[in-house]
Amino acid sequence: MDMSGMDMSMGSESPFRPVNEKLAHALWYGIAGVVGLLTVARVIRILEGRRRHQLQLQDPSCTPSRPAGRLSQALATATTTWRELSYPQPVYFTGRISKYFSPLPVGRWLILISYWTVLLCFLWTNTIMAPDDPMYAYKWEIVGFRAAWVSISQIPFIYLLSCKFNPISMLTGISYERFNWLHRWAARTVFLTVIVHWSFFFRGWDIANFVKLEIQMMPMVKYGFGAWAVIGWMILSGFGFFRNQTYELFVAQHICAAATLLWLLYVHVPTYARYHIYMAIGFVAFDWSARIVWMLLRNTHILDRIRARAPGYATRLETLPGDRVRISIEDPAFRWKAGQHVYISLPRLGPLEMHPFTIANTCEESRDGRIVPLTMIVKAHSGFSKRLLEAAMSSKTSKRTYRAFLSGPWGMPPDLSHYESVVLIACSSGASFIVPLLQELVKRPSCARKVTLHWIIRSMDHLSWYEQDLIRLAEAIQQEDLRLQMVVHVTQSAQSISSVERLCGNQPAERKSVAAADSCSEESSTSGSAPSLDNGKGMFSAKQTQLKHSGYSMLSMRYGGRPTIDSMIRPAVEAALGETAVVVCGGLSVTAQTRTYVAALSDERGVHKGSGAQGIFLFSETYGW
Repeated sequence: MDMSGMDMSMGSESPFRPVNEKLAHALWYGIAGVVGLLTVARVIRILEGRRRHQLQLQDPSCTPSRPAGRLSQALATATTTWRELSYPQPVYFTGRISKYFSPLPVGRWLILISYWTVLLCFLWTNTIMAPDDPMYAYKWEIVGFRAAWVSISQIPFIYLLSCKFNPISMLTGISYERFNWLHRWAARTVFLTVIVHWSFFFRGWDIANFVKLEIQMMPMVKYGFGAWAVIGWMILSGFGFFRNQTYELFVAQHICAAATLLWLLYVHVPTYARYHIYMAIGFVAFDWSARIVWMLLRNTHILDRIRARAPGYATRLETLPGDRVRISIEDPAFRWKAGQHVYISLPRLGPLEMHPFTIANTCEESRDGRIVPLTMIVKAHSGFSKRLLEAAMSSKTSKRTYRAFLSGPWGMPPDLSHYESVVLIACSSGASFIVPLLQELVKRPSCARKVTLHWIIRSMDHLSWYEQDLIRLAEAIQQEDLRLQMVVHVTQSAQSISSVERLCGNQPAERKSVAAADSCSEESSTSGSAPSLDNGKGMFSAKQTQLKHSGYSMLSMRYGGRPTIDSMIRPAVEAALGETAVVVCGGLSVTAQTRTYVAALSDERGVHKGSGAQGIFLFSETYGW
C-alpha cells in the first residue's frame, strides 16, 4: 500500500524525512569511501609488487621487499600495526556444535564495531526528545522512522555482499566468498534495527490504545512484520550447523526467502524509499545475468580456440584413499589462477545441483598447446559428494566419463610472487588450495628465495593425492637462488619403510645415520642433488636425478603427531632477509592458531619498529563457506 500520503497521520514523518534520508545516503557514502580506500590499497600493492619484480630483475642479489626510504618504512610500520591488531583469533571452539559459536578474528570484530558505531550514531542522533521539546509527543515515532531508514538503507548492502559479480570485489580485489561473514552479520544487524523500528511504533500505538485499529487501517504493517520474520528465518536457517547439514536445501530455500523478502519490503516501504529495493534488485539482476552469460559462454565454448565441441566438458572420476575423489576435466580450454575454484554440475548425479570445489592444480599447456586437465580433489561426506564417490567406484570397471558443466573460475587468491620467503601450511585436503600456489611459485619467476611447505595428513596413504606432484616440484627448480623445502607430516604412528620406498619411485631405500643424513642435505644444497626423505629418525635417499640448476630442494617425511605452529613458521621468518608470506589452509583450529601466532611473533620481533625484522603477511583459508 502506498503510504506517501499518510506521513502526518503516522507521526509527522515529513519534517524528519530530509534528515533521515540524508543519513541513509551518508551510510552509502561511507561504504563507497571504504571501498575507495581498499581500492587505493590494492593499487599500492600492485605497484609495490611490480617495483619488487623490477628490482629483482635488475639485481638478483638484492632483497626488494625490504623498505627503502622513510615513506616506504612508514607504510610498512602502519601495515604491520594493522596486521598485529587484526590477525589474532585467540578464542575458538572445536566441538561438533560449539565450533559454530567461535568468535571472529579480532580484525573482523574491529570492522563490525566500526560499522555498528556508525549505525548507532545514525540511529540516535537528534532522536531523543526533551520533555519541553515541541515534538516530544512524537518521540516514539521519531525513533521508529529513523530506525526504518537505517534498516532499509542496509538492505541493498546485504544483497550486494551476496553477489559473485559485485563492484566491491572488482575494485578491491577481495574475492566474493570472503564477504560471506560480513553478509551474515549485516543481516543480523538489520534484524536488530528492525526490532527498534517496530517496537517504538508499537509502544506509541499502545500508549494511544489503538494497536488493533492501526493494524486494521494499515495492512502494510502486517507485511512489515512478515519481512522481519523472513529475515529471522534466513538468519536461523543460515546458521553454520544447519547450512552444512543440508547445503543444497539451504541454497534453494535461501534464494526463495531472499526473493520473498524483497516483495514484502516493496509492499511495506513507502514509494519515496523504494529506491533501496530497486538497488537490491539491480545488484541481484546484474549478478545473475552476468553469471548466466558467463556460464553459457564457458560451457558452449564460444570463446574457446576449439569451438567444434559439444556443450560441457568430458569428466573422469577416480577414487583416492581416504574417501576422496579426483575429478578431472579433460581439455578445459580456459585458464585459471592457482587457488581459484569452480562450480561444477554433473547432471547424471544431480540435475539441479552445482557445487564449488577448489582447483587442485595449476594451469599449464602441454606440448601440443592444449591446457592440461583441470583437477579437483573432493572429500565424500553426504549428498552430492557421496554420490561422486559411488560413481567413481563404479567407473573403475566401466571407465565411464561424465558430462560436466562449469561456472568459473572464481576467487582472487593471494599473489605470493613478490615475497622473499613463503611458508605454506596445509591440513589434509587443504593441499588442494596450497599445492597449486607452490607450483606457481616454483614454475614462474618470482622474488621468492625460500619456499617451505608443511602438509599435515593423517595416513601415509593420503600422500598419493599429491605424491607425483611433490616429487616433480622437487626436481623442477627453475631459479638458481630458490630453496624449496617440503615436509609431509603423518600424524598416525610411524609407517613402514616400504611406504617410503614407494614415494621414492620403488627405488631401494638405504638407511643412513644422522651424520650421513646431514652431509647428504649439505651436499644437495650445493650440488643440486635429488630430494631426500627424512622420517625424523634417519635419512632415506631418494631417487637420484641430477638437476639442471644449483637450486636446493628437499622433500621429507615426519611421523608421530602434529607439528607445532612455532616449528613450522619461526625458522623461516627468522632466516628471511625480506618480507615473509604465510598461507594456511585447514580447519578452524589450525587457522586460528596460525593467526594468533603470526601476530604474536610479529610483535615479539618488533617488525618494522626499529629492530630490523621484516614483515609477515598472512592469508588464511578455512574449510567451508
